[in-house]
Amino acid sequence: MPTPSSMRRLTLALALATAATSSWAQAGASAPATLESSLGEIRQLRDQQQWQAALARIEQAAARYPDSDALYALRVHTLSEIGARERAWQLYRARPQLFSAEEAQRIELDRIARLISAGDDFVADEARRLDGARAAEAAIDDYLRRAGLDASRAPLRLRYDRLELLNQLERHREVVQEYEKLRAEGHEVPAYALIPVGASLMDQKRPKEAAPVLEKAIAAIPDGDPKKVEFQAMHAYALMESERYDLAQPELDALVAANPEWRVAPDAKEAFPNWDRYHAEINQTMVRSYGGDLAGAQKTLETMSVYGPDDSGVQSSLGSVYDRRGWHERALQRHRMAATLDPQSVDARSGQIESLLELQRSDQARPIYDELQRVYPDTLNSRTLRDRWQRYMGWQWRAFAGWGRSDANGNRSVSPVGSRDGVYGIEAETPLWDDRWRLTAGYADRYADFNDRRIHDRRGAVGVRYAYDRLDVHLQANRSFDDLDNTGASLDIGWRFSDVLDAGLALRKYDPEASLQARAFGITADSAAVSLDWHPSELTTVGATAQAYRFEDGNRRQSLGVDLDQRLLTRPHFLLNGLASIYTSRGTRDDAPYFNPSRDASMELGVRADQLVWREYERHFRHRLTATVGPYWQEGYGTAWVPSLRYEHEWQFAAGKALVYGINWSRPVYDGRRERHLGFDAEFRWGK
Repeated sequence: MPTPSSMRRLTLALALATAATSSWAQAGASAPATLESSLGEIRQLRDQQQWQAALARIEQAAARYPDSDALYALRVHTLSEIGARERAWQLYRARPQLFSAEEAQRIELDRIARLISAGDDFVADEARRLDGARAAEAAIDDYLRRAGLDASRAPLRLRYDRLELLNQLERHREVVQEYEKLRAEGHEVPAYALIPVGASLMDQKRPKEAAPVLEKAIAAIPDGDPKKVEFQAMHAYALMESERYDLAQPELDALVAANPEWRVAPDAKEAFPNWDRYHAEINQTMVRSYGGDLAGAQKTLETMSVYGPDDSGVQSSLGSVYDRRGWHERALQRHRMAATLDPQSVDARSGQIESLLELQRSDQARPIYDELQRVYPDTLNSRTLRDRWQRYMGWQWRAFAGWGRSDANGNRSVSPVGSRDGVYGIEAETPLWDDRWRLTAGYADRYADFNDRRIHDRRGAVGVRYAYDRLDVHLQANRSFDDLDNTGASLDIGWRFSDVLDAGLALRKYDPEASLQARAFGITADSAAVSLDWHPSELTTVGATAQAYRFEDGNRRQSLGVDLDQRLLTRPHFLLNGLASIYTSRGTRDDAPYFNPSRDASMELGVRADQLVWREYERHFRHRLTATVGPYWQEGYGTAWVPSLRYEHEWQFAAGKALVYGINWSRPVYDGRRERHLGFDAEFRWGK
């Protein structure tokens, strides 16, 4: 069946041909007297590429010589050359004996190429967006069957065109395999076919191979082609995803600079918008955001949204930046605006899902997620989103361990963590049930050595977590398996006031993190803590915690701490943060058999350097160095400066699967005695 696009082209061609015939008649010319003279004139017009005039002569001559095979063949060739390839193919199929094998193949392949190029036309029903591409694939199968060929023996031109078709059908692995097969056979794939190859390599997360392929394809595209900027942006993304921000950003900067905001045609009365500049600037901004400059990207996109509030792409891009800045409510609003402007926008819908999951509203995200998975099951965006969804809904695991040693220059350690200390344990949460509930369980063994005696707190726990929207509640019961043999409980409540302010309440009965030194004397403690966390952006976090312990010996200990984490420097692969904290506490007993200053206080200043050494999409390796120093004051013992260092590695093996381990060193002071503590810890996380 002819496509709507091909019918439009045929209608236009026939109208132009009729007009040309009328014009020729009005000019007073007389029709050629013989068939041979008509054929000669038609061939001359075709040689001059005057296709419409040639078609007009063909139709006029055919009216006089309806049985002419030569006119019939010329009509087919001319229709194909003006773009009416479906109609040309239909006429050819009616009388195939009039055409040589070479001519027949060209008509067949021209028609298939037209079907492929029409395969990505806009459709009102996105569920049928692949219908055109599937029709082109059926046409290829039909042609190969009639020609007695298989795909590996198809004409080279068809194999090149089929790369675009496979890309449209989202069979990206097949695109890459066919491209590699063509190269192995010694064929030089033409530039026009390299664009889908580059796009499919990007889909397969092979950007280092995609970049040179796209570069070669772009070099063959003439300036002024409306697709050139799009492909140049794709090349910049390939560089970025290869972690070559040093090349990607300048390329996009140059692309923006080469396109003025407004275009002025010769002798035009006024300028008109330059959409190449618009698309270049959008991509320039997003690449800058992926390099860490979220504040700069936000400013640019907000300005663009003011001048173009009806642009879905700007709104969804701005929502993405808001999400990465931690402003999920604000991001959701932008994504919803984008979806209203363009209901078929994949970015707008996937952005809503990401924001809703961050806001713990999976029930609202589910219908949007299901629709995207139904309509776009095989795209990279859908596969990534599917993995994100499964991690959010599935099991959550955390395993941890740590070991430490304290000494006091040959003297007996008085450290509250003992001369040797350690911990190991595991925590798990079941898959999400009813979009709100998870069952939880865990086990941990905390131990420390005091005066050659090892004290343990081995504890297993089971509980339930409710998390939806602003509220997160976790209730657990735990049981210790040591000499004290007590049953405890914990209640954690979190509340999100806004995108930038959270609060928490933690209550513990027989707190397992209370002093093991006190536990050595059979003394346990209950605790309560209130926290407030203000994070105006990804650059700044301020946290405050007030905590109170009630020990069984009557001691009451209260503490207050405030921490600041402030970004000082942002580069694509390097972050530098400044750290500051103040802390103070007091206890009500001076005769406690464990470390219990009547009053103490500390202040710390430091920096944390975080370098991304290697990354391939979700996998990465980074290392961090944290150094702090500050005064510690204890009533009755004066003030001493306490330094500390920590160095750690982070390996992310896949999204949601990370191993972090590190060593730490410090010179703390207890009751006026300086000690040295050296420790190692490790943690493995699996889940969201």
